[in-house]
Amino acid sequence: MENGLFRVSSLDEASSILVPQTPDKLRELMKLSFVRPARGVPTWFLQDFIHVMCTDHIEEKRELLEAILKGRQLSDLPKIQQQPTLILWGEQDQVFPLELGHRLKRHIGENAQMVVIKNAGHAVNLEKAKEFGKHLKAFLIDTTKSCPNSPLASREKIHL
Repeated sequence: MENGLFRVSSLDEASSILVPQTPDKLRELMKLSFVRPARGVPTWFLQDFIHVMCTDHIEEKRELLEAILKGRQLSDLPKIQQQPTLILWGEQDQVFPLELGHRLKRHIGENAQMVVIKNAGHAVNLEKAKEFGKHLKAFLIDTTKSCPNSPLASREKIHL
């Protein structure tokens, strides 16, 4: 798909990968989502994962995907005003390439802080969990200090 999402020829192809219904499609999604995808995952495990995680609300997921991809423009997104925003992005994200993260940051404006995590793909929270958590924790703690009216600031202690 042009200007953004990973390189596929059609919405149907994107849907078949992002809402996998076969072990081969799930393997393809894993290759796109991780810099170092797990190898040798047994087919029975992938089938069980699909059964548990990918079989409910298939049509709704495809409709959501179509709505996201069809005629999407950052200018259609509402501005996030006066709210600190953290954008964590995997440097090697093949699902939503890094340029989209930079475009999102420019769209949000000066309230956005973007952190690009090296050697991470789309599943940055799984591949680099410690680094992801470190940046998230620092952002949340800083946000509570700098925004006393934030819902997070009303708590006496934050345990992360």
